[in-house]
Amino acid sequence: MTESIEDTSLSNNDDDETLVDENELNQFTATLDQLTPVIPDTVTKFYMRQCGLQTDDERVVKLLSVSVQKFMSDIVNDCYQLHKLREKSTNRPATAAAPPTTTATTQAAVTEPAVTTAATTTTTTTDSSANAASAKKPVTSTNQTLTLNDLSHVLGEYGINVKKTFYYT
Repeated sequence: MTESIEDTSLSNNDDDETLVDENELNQFTATLDQLTPVIPDTVTKFYMRQCGLQTDDERVVKLLSVSVQKFMSDIVNDCYQLHKLREKSTNRPATAAAPPTTTATTQAAVTEPAVTTAATTTTTTTDSSANAASAKKPVTSTNQTLTLNDLSHVLGEYGINVKKTFYYT
């Protein structure tokens, strides 16, 4: 049932089948040549040399740059989704119902034009408490912070183990 590597290579040579059509490969390389990756080629070449990979083919360098860009983009996107999920579960707004005396005092101030000073001060207090209740709404911030907790959880899903270092004081 199991075939060795030599058996599969011999069977592929007999059929003269290729995995990718030549036109598709040419179209892919043309698209790759037009694409400008976020990671510069010099940075990619540096890390390729650090890992022991040496090539003169610029397409390989660009392909590796695009692959790393996609990998990093997936990680950052997963971290952002996890952050939004955690933020949604922890920032549930508390629904504070207004006390019934507040609305009754406000309605009394509206229906009676000749109001005593005590009712006027009560109305002012209820207005300020209504403003305070509206000020308690959670303010949404557009700035997001990537935390090590989110990053280590997402990288763990990709099989990369990251842990916070222990500090001794």
